[in-house]
Amino acid sequence: MSVSSLREKPLSMIRTLPAPQNFIIGTFIFLAALVCVLAPIPLLYRSLGLLFATYLAFSVAGTPLAYLTAIISPLAGLIGGDLNWLILLPILLASLLLAVLGLEFAWRYPAMIISPLLYIAPQWIGQFLAKQDLFAISLPWEPADSWLSIHLLAAVAATLIVVYIDRMRERRETRRKA
Repeated sequence: MSVSSLREKPLSMIRTLPAPQNFIIGTFIFLAALVCVLAPIPLLYRSLGLLFATYLAFSVAGTPLAYLTAIISPLAGLIGGDLNWLILLPILLASLLLAVLGLEFAWRYPAMIISPLLYIAPQWIGQFLAKQDLFAISLPWEPADSWLSIHLLAAVAATLIVVYIDRMRERRETRRKA
């Protein structure tokens, strides 16, 4: 193993923006996620905005910013004092973290299936357990089937967008080398 092979980026990792751009655009995406969470809009739009911001943060700056967006942004929603957001918060945190893990460890083409499934799994489990006597709670989404299908389709779309952006960056790199 040579020193030059240690410097090369593995083929399975996402291509992010260069150093100053990823910080500036990543900060903007993080702040946009905070605004989306704090905005007085329905829960569906808040959670979808947070989903797209997390996936976009992964595309722009990689996993550190995606984890920051997935962990810190939902917590800012507690400032508004919305009880429904408090009920949704653990499910949303688990969903976003699992989605980023799916993107990171199954990157590129397997992530198109794994990440959306990992994203929707806590929501589906929460919906299933809310029907049981021991875990009975009124979840803030109704109808539940619509909520789950919209979020699954949004996660698939966001994953496809991230993979497409990475493919565009890969093609640009190969053109520069040629």
